[in-house]
Amino acid sequence: MSATAAPVTPPTRAGWVDGLLRRAILQGDVQPGEKLYAEKLAEQWGVSATPVRETFQRLAGEGWVVIEPQRGARVAPLSVEEAIEVYELRLLLDPVALNTSMQAGADDPSYVARVVEAHDAMRARHGTVADYHEAHRAFHLAAMSRCPNRRLLAEVTQLLDHSQRFHVVGAGSFRRGNPAGEHRELLDAVVAGDRRCAVAVLKRHLRGTLDAVVAGA
Repeated sequence: MSATAAPVTPPTRAGWVDGLLRRAILQGDVQPGEKLYAEKLAEQWGVSATPVRETFQRLAGEGWVVIEPQRGARVAPLSVEEAIEVYELRLLLDPVALNTSMQAGADDPSYVARVVEAHDAMRARHGTVADYHEAHRAFHLAAMSRCPNRRLLAEVTQLLDHSQRFHVVGAGSFRRGNPAGEHRELLDAVVAGDRRCAVAVLKRHLRGTLDAVVAGA
């Protein structure tokens, strides 16, 4: 298991460890089903085993880690069934979050500027696949950032993080269509304030990725 870069100025030791393990899972540094050893990670990251075990428990509650009696913790496995569940939920929730975000940000130029900036960052050259995925995540979240329902936004953020695991293990390699073009269409709709078009593009984009995951199973 390779070490990952620590987030800048972590809020707490537990939050720091949490961020490290999430990133390791999303980057594929630890593979689905791989056993996690608290002592080994603690030594690698220069912390005690206590915050690592706490992170195992926290991520288990979010479906990232599986903890089994007498067998310890391991990275949650991936399955096509899980992918379908995640993307079916995203198809229901992401469009609502996007629509209400655009409505709330309609008269605020800073909202559009944030989405444009995030799209530019996503289109830039990236050193690693993981860096691209982080920029991709930031673009989608920027578009939904003005959603007034904080609980909904938290839910779609968690679903987005889960769906990125499928990209890391290869969904992007057989994705049909033109994802970059779809992102551009989404950006153009946000800039134009066309909520109906933006929602339609987002749904098409999510269905395309879901179809790719199912086809590659």
